Parts: sequence; C-alpha cells; structure tokens
Amino acid sequence: MNTNVNPAQILGRITVRGRLHLAAPLLIGEGESGEDRNDRDIHVLRSKAGVPFIPGTSLAGALRSFIEADTPCAADILFGTMHRTGGESVCDERQSAVSLYDVELNDAVIGSRDGVHIDDVTGTAIDAHKYDYEIVESGAGGPFYAEILLRRVHQKDEHTLKETLLRLSELLRGGFHVGALTTKGFGRMQLRDMVVDCYDFRRPEDTIAWLSPKRGNAAWHMAYDDAAQIEPPPADGDFVITADFALTGALIVRDSVDPLAAADGEKSPAARMKTNAAGQNIIPGTSLKGVLRHRAAYILHALGKEQTQAEAFIDHLMGTTAARGRFIVEEAVVDAEMHTQMRSRIDRFTGGTIPSALFSTAPVWREKDGGRSVTLRFGVRQASEQEAGLCILLLKDLWLGRAAIGGEKSIGRGTLEGLHAVIHYHGRCYELTQGQNFAADTVQTLQGYVTALCEEDAT
Repeated sequence: MNTNVNPAQILGRITVRGRLHLAAPLLIGEGESGEDRNDRDIHVLRSKAGVPFIPGTSLAGALRSFIEADTPCAADILFGTMHRTGGESVCDERQSAVSLYDVELNDAVIGSRDGVHIDDVTGTAIDAHKYDYEIVESGAGGPFYAEILLRRVHQKDEHTLKETLLRLSELLRGGFHVGALTTKGFGRMQLRDMVVDCYDFRRPEDTIAWLSPKRGNAAWHMAYDDAAQIEPPPADGDFVITADFALTGALIVRDSVDPLAAADGEKSPAARMKTNAAGQNIIPGTSLKGVLRHRAAYILHALGKEQTQAEAFIDHLMGTTAARGRFIVEEAVVDAEMHTQMRSRIDRFTGGTIPSALFSTAPVWREKDGGRSVTLRFGVRQASEQEAGLCILLLKDLWLGRAAIGGEKSIGRGTLEGLHAVIHYHGRCYELTQGQNFAADTVQTLQGYVTALCEEDAT
C-alpha cells in the first residue's frame, strides 16, 4: 500500500467576489505603446477595447506588500516565494495560491492632473519641469474576483492561513492602495458587496456546487453587509492626522485653462481653481505634499538642523525620485464657492498699472465665517517619535495660518484656520478643538514628540 501523500493535492478553493470601488483617483500608467499621443506625459492603462483597468498583478503586489510587512511567511504561503537577492536561497519554494483577475472600470471617468517641480530653497517652480498625466477619477468601480487554491501542503500552516485571510478580508473592505503616487492621495480603493465562499472538496455538496454550471454557493458562504462596514483605525505604528479647517480668505490651486475657451460669452480667466471630473474644487495630494515638504524643511532649519541633516531626514521620510517615502497625504475636496476676480498687472519699477494688462483669476472663497471649508488628512506610516513631532509642528503651522497652500500666496491666499483635529498614534486618539483647552496629558504627550525632534539627531 502506497502511503505517500501528494502535497499538491487540491483540497478546496476560496472565492471572493464583489465590486471594487475607487475612493480616490487612480494612476496606473501604461508603458510605451507605440502610439503617437503627445497630449499627456502619462496615459491611463487601457484594455484593447479602450477600457481602463486594474491589472491583477497590481492588486497582487499591493496585497502581498501588506501581508509581507506584517507576516513575511504568510506572504510566501499565499503569494508564493520570490527569488531573493544577494544569492540567498529559498528552502521551501512555493507557487502562488492566489489568482486575481483584472478589474475593468467600465464606468471610469478620465481626468487629468498636472504638476511642476518646486525649488526647495526659493519655493518657486523650476523652469521646464512641468508635467501632466491622466487619471481615473474617484467613484469608478468594476467587478472583483479572486480565487485561493488550497492544497494539502497548506494544512500544516492552517492557523497562519486563517489569520492572514481574516486580515486580508478586513483590508479589502476597509481600503488599500494600488498604483502610483499612493503616498500623495492616489489609488485608495475598497471592496463593496463582498461575498466569500469556501469550497471543501472533501464534502460532496461543495464539489457539486463548484462543478455546477452556475456555480452554487458553498456550505460555508458569507455575504458581508456594507451598511455595517466601519473604516478600520490606522495601524498601531502609524501617525495620522485628520483636521478640519476654514479658509481665512481665498484659495487657488491652479488648473490648466484653455485661453481660447469661452464661458458665457466671456473670455476664460487666466487661472482658476482645480476641479475634479465631478466639478468639485480640490486640493490634489501632490500639491499638499509639496507644501508640507517645503514647510518641513523650513521647520528643521528653524530648529537648528544642518542642511545636509535636514535633507537626509526629509528624503528618508517623504521619499525621493528613487525611493518611496512613508509620509502620506490624501486629496481633499474644498467646500467653497468659486468667484472670478478682475486684476491688473503692476509694473515692478514704477508701482503703477501696466496698460492693457487687465486679467482675471477664479479662486474659491469660504461661504460663511467659521464654517468648515476643507478636511486635510496626512501622516506617517510606522512613524518614529521624531517624525511624529514634525507632523505636529506641520499641523500647528497649518492651524495658525503660517503655511499657505496653492498659488498667489504673496497676496494672502491659501491660508487656513484650524477648527478641529484628531490624531491617532499607537492605539491612542488625541483630539484638538479651536477655543478649547487641550487635556493636560495630551499636551504632555504631544510636546514629548516635539522635544524628541528637537533633541535627537534627525538622521
């Protein structure tokens, strides 16, 4: 009698279905397609039929990274072992047990974003460094389907596998990031109407359900209620700030404007507030992160840090062109009205107006005094106390109107007034409200993080 057991024997399958919803704009760019399209620097990845889609490989990479940061062995069990660098061998090689299908975004609305590289010293745009790219606007979605193939070899890791699948289900429903510029507010998505079926092929009813033409439900069938879905709190080591602000005046993050386009029979303004495809006024994550990066450099300099020390600290925290940082921001919708304002260009030498140089801009203005205009969310993944201290000082400068956002700062635009903030760090929540005294323990804890930044080396 042959007692050998085939470790590749298939014991069952787990299927996950639902609708993947974009909670933020998505940027997954295509490579060189051979087509002559010079209207954008980066184009959204599309299928042969021209439909934007999220490749299964991108989903697998994002989910694997989440699991790998928490439990590397579980990532190898589910997604297979990877070739190690430096000649390191893998003693237990496995192929991936997960199959993730491409997600077609049939209702996608294509938008565009543009940006420019800012000089860290002068705070002005660098010549010839403007760029633009296509994005899929938030709100799009598509059918999600994934399968997990369970083999006999997985039996010895059953406990680890169950815990990992539970964390993955929470991640899918709570939200995760895919694509480029994820630290700048792009690529956040979540799975809605999630249905999970666990087919155990040792049970006849599950085998019959799997082989039936219309794929019946498994004995273990679970449909999750989206109404009961609550956004999970940040990870224990993440430092996250969510703050409400009012505009102190006007705000403009410039959008590209066609100078020949007409609106109501009149010439379009020379500059207007940036909007998304839904017509909402927005502060893009790229703009917010640029402002905070520049302000962070100013803060470190004011604390007496040497320039090379400060640059190394900021590059490690916020990333470079070669490495992704851990500082995260999200795109923000501004609840304010856009109004056109006529202006005249001024001669810098005489101080008088330049003849025939009348122009207009269209910033947004707050609707009522004291009301919330925008909610900003930013923070650091797996933050040290020094990094937490820097985030607190950034919040302070935004709160007091010392750090302006957008353009036309020289005429007082872009400053904010803090109303309410919630800070999450190491499982604790700190709340700040305008006009109210902070709790003594909150002041002591937050001041401790700032002190750590001041006293310790920033490298």
